[in-house]
Amino acid sequence: MKSGKLSIRPYARLLTMLGDQLIRNERIALVELIKNAYDADADWVKVRFEKFNEDMSLTEKSSIVVEDNGCGMTPKEIQESWMNPAAPQKYIKKKMGDRRTTTKNRIIQGEKGIGRFAILKLGNLITITTRASNSRRESCLKYDFTRFDNDFVEEDGAQKDIFLDEIKIDYSESPVLASSDLTHGTRIEIHNLKGAWSKNVIDKLRRDISSLTDPISRITDHLVDDNFEISIICNEMPEPLEDKNAEDLKGLIESKSVLKIKGKYDSHQNTFLFRSSKDADTDTTIELDDPKIKGLWIWKQWFREKSNQERGNPVCTCGSFKFQFYVFDFSRGISGKYGLSQNDKNMLKEHRIYLYRDGVRVYPYGDPEDDWLNIDVARGTGKAGHFFSNDQVIGWIDISQEHNPNLRDKTNREGLIEAGEAVTDFLFLIRIFLSYVKQYPYSRYQHTQRSKNVAELMRSQIIGDHLDKLKTTLEKGGHKTEARKVAKLTKEYQRERSYLVQRAETTEDLAGVGLSVEMTSHDILLMVNRAQEIGSRLAKSSRHSGDEKICQQADMLVGVLTQITENMKDIQVLFKSAKRRRKTLRIEPILDKISQLYEGLLEKRGIRYEKIVSPGSPLVADTTDGVIMQVLINLFDNAAYWLDTIDQEEKEIIVSINGDQGELVFSDNGPGIDKEDLPYIFEPFYSGKGQEGRGLGLYIARQLLERHDYYISVVEESRKRLINANFLIHFVRERDDGY
Repeated sequence: MKSGKLSIRPYARLLTMLGDQLIRNERIALVELIKNAYDADADWVKVRFEKFNEDMSLTEKSSIVVEDNGCGMTPKEIQESWMNPAAPQKYIKKKMGDRRTTTKNRIIQGEKGIGRFAILKLGNLITITTRASNSRRESCLKYDFTRFDNDFVEEDGAQKDIFLDEIKIDYSESPVLASSDLTHGTRIEIHNLKGAWSKNVIDKLRRDISSLTDPISRITDHLVDDNFEISIICNEMPEPLEDKNAEDLKGLIESKSVLKIKGKYDSHQNTFLFRSSKDADTDTTIELDDPKIKGLWIWKQWFREKSNQERGNPVCTCGSFKFQFYVFDFSRGISGKYGLSQNDKNMLKEHRIYLYRDGVRVYPYGDPEDDWLNIDVARGTGKAGHFFSNDQVIGWIDISQEHNPNLRDKTNREGLIEAGEAVTDFLFLIRIFLSYVKQYPYSRYQHTQRSKNVAELMRSQIIGDHLDKLKTTLEKGGHKTEARKVAKLTKEYQRERSYLVQRAETTEDLAGVGLSVEMTSHDILLMVNRAQEIGSRLAKSSRHSGDEKICQQADMLVGVLTQITENMKDIQVLFKSAKRRRKTLRIEPILDKISQLYEGLLEKRGIRYEKIVSPGSPLVADTTDGVIMQVLINLFDNAAYWLDTIDQEEKEIIVSINGDQGELVFSDNGPGIDKEDLPYIFEPFYSGKGQEGRGLGLYIARQLLERHDYYISVVEESRKRLINANFLIHFVRERDDGY
């Protein structure tokens, strides 16, 4: 044949690829058959394991029976749909907007027709008996693949080309027996079983099935109105599907989760709308272009690049979705209301964030070993501080065929098809939101929790030793009740001491860095001065020799070294030794020096700087250059950071000086300070910059000023120069007599 048309004629081993190889394991295969029953509007489905060993290992007579009371199939449906995989009827109905079943109005899960090949993962000898509603006859299909090897390349032990159209399925019809209790439905019997079965596999199957239509609905408010009962019977003994730890897990969720977050992502508005507690009566709205989102590491790694490509706010193609998360505190030393025992932690680790489409689970998302959000990967590459651990958060995300048409299951039911940008958008949106929750609501929780436990830091064990001796004395004296109270007191003391030691060590680490820089800068300054001398001699020698070019280069070298020296001297005034030398200073010249340091950065980011000096006396303070410089550097740095996160043409910083009132007001028109953050911004280790900030800038600024009897605060609304962030530095000391 030199020209013409050829037909596609697949080999029979395609059955193996679609069933045995494409579906990951026997559990998923059974779940697919259960989903078929769900789509058939069944009220119940029973999975029977018959004639297995006591340890649920296989015997020669073992079989699996899957039976449901769904709508069944008519002979016509068997011929035109069941026997023709990938039939387009369901797909066309969904495309036309008809996504629901006839009787129970369920969202139809399947459409590809691949799920039926799950039976090939389970066994080689299958009998399907089905009866449609209001029918007096039932149909029977018999698959006998025992004469073929598992790859369909041998028949009766002999190698052979076996084509798919050569595989014949026995079909028959018969009247329904009068003794039959089943008025309609389908029964699938599978013999000549494959796979390795055990009690452990059955336990995993129970878990898979219990979370099929809802994750933890039996113990939370994520309820499904539709009644769909699934049961497992092993050797005629029913297996309970309820989690034996369900009540304990319910207690953990209700009492031990530090945050309960329920909300949705609106793809039309590009916003998250959520409540951070089940008791909250107001919603929080956060837009994708909110500076707090833009300040997150994950935004800068991904969304900012996307935004630059599109020259505007990123457009996500995944569609809207709902979510509910429960966040737990796995930190060491946490006790009391939110404290978790090791058993509690182990129980939580069995659940992660599940994904559901139209109320039915998308596998394997939510399995303990599945990192579908790539959280472990990100944390393992040094980004742990940006995300909760997978163990810390449990919950679920709800998507739908209607609102998320671009999020589609893979043919093998192993997650979503990663084609186009929809899945990428979806995963990053979830990660961005969880990162935001960790940085803001969770961080506020941590500061509130820690503030309740603050005690004076004791670096020695003297108090602990005294408490131990007191406890021993009480025990020897027979005062057991009092001894237990002392033991409890000792435990609380050690917990508080541990927190304060950790906080002090962090501060000391940062102080150590500063001390190293101070010492190094002193040595560098000496070497630069020595280099200046060498440069000056070189310039002098070159003039005597008449080499104008060398003379010019030597003069340039001396100029550069002089500039480095001046800058190093400015840096040195920040160090502690310089801060001790108080004197009466004019603030304006120091402000001018700092604004010059930031001039290039502000120009690069399109930020206009303006200084306004009120007529009258100059603003002076009895302090040191280092204190004023450090405070102003922090304010300029914060303003430049936040102004860079907003998309607006006019970005401004205005610094107002009033010597008569002894005040400096630092203002910018950036995103401002959230009311929820106001109580924390001067607290140590609380940063609005995401993981980029250490949360010490404003805290140190306030501490330095208060040592000199000055203070910094947020400006009252009526006194703001610009909308949003305005800070007031007050350089007037209050007199001891109150006047």
